[in-house]
Amino acid sequence: MYLRMFLYKRLLFSFSFISFLLCATSVHAQQRPLLTEDPRLIPSGSLDVEAGFGFEKNAVYTVSNLEGNHVALFPLGLNFGLGDNAEFQMNWTVHDYLHTADDVWHSDFGDVSLSTKMKVAGESHAVPSISFRPTVILPNASQNSGLGLNTMRFFANVLLGKTIGRLYVFGNFGFGIIDDPTVAEAQNDPLTYGFATMIWITPKVNWVSEINGFKNPRESPALGSESRSQVRSGFQLEASGIRWDVGLLAGLTKFDPDYGIVFGMTKRFKK
Repeated sequence: MYLRMFLYKRLLFSFSFISFLLCATSVHAQQRPLLTEDPRLIPSGSLDVEAGFGFEKNAVYTVSNLEGNHVALFPLGLNFGLGDNAEFQMNWTVHDYLHTADDVWHSDFGDVSLSTKMKVAGESHAVPSISFRPTVILPNASQNSGLGLNTMRFFANVLLGKTIGRLYVFGNFGFGIIDDPTVAEAQNDPLTYGFATMIWITPKVNWVSEINGFKNPRESPALGSESRSQVRSGFQLEASGIRWDVGLLAGLTKFDPDYGIVFGMTKRFKK
């Protein structure tokens, strides 16, 4: 079992890495089903509405010491194009479910994240596109359910993106401030990272891949702030005015799920 899981993770990692070497084109900022944020903004006056579904095998919640199969029911996102230099984002999950080995279902609302993506520089022949994105996560899920931290978290990331021939490569790096859910007035400060590619297959189909996570430099990190990392790879398909997406994921640390699948849709509204 462990050998099969090891080979599965390495296969998906290799799948993602190979995609980094291929080619892509893309018109708009569009990263679902990935976690790594595209530095490009959606057009001014536009509203992107996202909805989806996710499943993770053996998700780990260290604060409550729960582990099981996690279902994210309707993760939602609203992205507002505020102008040529700013975009506001809201993301949350309508409901999270965790099915543990003792056949108990735990459920709660998902946390709410609020972000502002600000353009620093547009892409040119020699310079990548650069944006800055601060994010605050509000504790909507509770510790009583076993699925929440009951803490407010803050993240700040620099976003970079560059088109190289038919390949679009983008990445994020920054830091987070995570309150310790078990010790008052204590916090952890992990480093965040993400590296992704978008590959053009046809005018309406993209192949996307990434590695994304955060690293806590402490030897004994607070519960809920342990280092985590995962790879994802999947496809985006434009059809009937909607961008559909599907992706596979695999965790790279003992705190990440073994594997999972996500799928969803994005609809753009213009004024």
